[in-house]
Amino acid sequence: MKSRPGLGHRLAILACVASLAGTAIAVAPPAASARAASTCADKSLAIKTEAGQTLHITVKAISIEGGVSCAEAYKVIAGGLEGKPLPGWKTASAHFEAPEGLVPELAKKGSKKIKFAVSGG
Repeated sequence: MKSRPGLGHRLAILACVASLAGTAIAVAPPAASARAASTCADKSLAIKTEAGQTLHITVKAISIEGGVSCAEAYKVIAGGLEGKPLPGWKTASAHFEAPEGLVPELAKKGSKKIKFAVSGG
């Protein structure tokens, strides 16, 4: 009786280990990216004032978390700046590093977060 596994047995074990490692790598990135923060492009939003004027406000340093899309982030930010927040969203001043001359803001709804910076005034 042999005490060591043969070459064929070793190759089969190596193939199983490689297959399991490949599966873990393929599954891990989507799960991690769903939780990780990502960024959206700077955007100029048309905001209507109570007087009926339209202001174009540039929003910068937009960071999203918790599965928020950039399109949803732009809508939430616009609603917050107009004083008409989307249902469930709360916007407040925040404390994070923003470009010079801009005020950091945070919009939150459960585990969804949107960080952005706008001109202060």
